[in-house]
Amino acid sequence: MIIAIIPAKGNSKRLKNKNLRILKKKKLVQYSIDYAKKFNLVDDIYITTDSTKVANIVKQMKVKVILRSKKLGGETPIIDVYRHAFNKLNNKKINLMIGLQPDHPDRKLNLDNLIKKFKKGKFTHTVSYNKETKTKDGSYYLMSKKHILKFDSSKPLKVLDNCTNIHNLNDLKIAEKKLNYET
Repeated sequence: MIIAIIPAKGNSKRLKNKNLRILKKKKLVQYSIDYAKKFNLVDDIYITTDSTKVANIVKQMKVKVILRSKKLGGETPIIDVYRHAFNKLNNKKINLMIGLQPDHPDRKLNLDNLIKKFKKGKFTHTVSYNKETKTKDGSYYLMSKKHILKFDSSKPLKVLDNCTNIHNLNDLKIAEKKLNYET
């Protein structure tokens, strides 16, 4: 079973209520939900959040919610958030978890193809990078059950995309321009 987990915390230090910001008439978190829904290999989608406001909004979008404590927000390592979600689900059939952080509204890669490449190469995890800036980001994070349960240092599949990593209002404007260009 392959699931997508979208970590949408309630507050962001740099951009208040970032995951609920409107970008081209959609909340930022909706872009990751819509992205995950496009692909056939994703069996289920969950939002993990420390915010009842975020939880209530995404429930209206017909997405399942995993509530987490505030201590799993802020500057917590993202792997801890994904592990919490995996443990809360307690589903032994899950063998691949895909982390899709909501602050990347303009992802371009075909997730089904990425999953096939990941499985064929027998990777345990991915590390995603922005193609232009060469900086690590959280746009794609595929994790095998082995990696979720016990972090390993094996060589990851490197994933390159040119999506925007939103940290501030200027990044929102850049993402909007990119999304306008695509439509």
